[in-house]
Amino acid sequence: MTTVFNYVTAFWSVVVMNCITPVNFQYCLPVHEWLIPELSQGIEIFFDHNMIILYESERNYLDNVVD
Repeated sequence: MTTVFNYVTAFWSVVVMNCITPVNFQYCLPVHEWLIPELSQGIEIFFDHNMIILYESERNYLDNVVD
């Protein structure tokens, strides 16, 4: 429960508080372009217990360099 509270607090203080300033309206307004893809990627990373998704392209590059 503490982890969820920390994530919500961080999201509120970073995203919501910065998006309510008029200067940042143009960057925050199309929510479907940045929030939904990032949430789906976060859920995908959270449920990836084998850590296959993280740094996949870097691992592939290093495997090709070593060979």
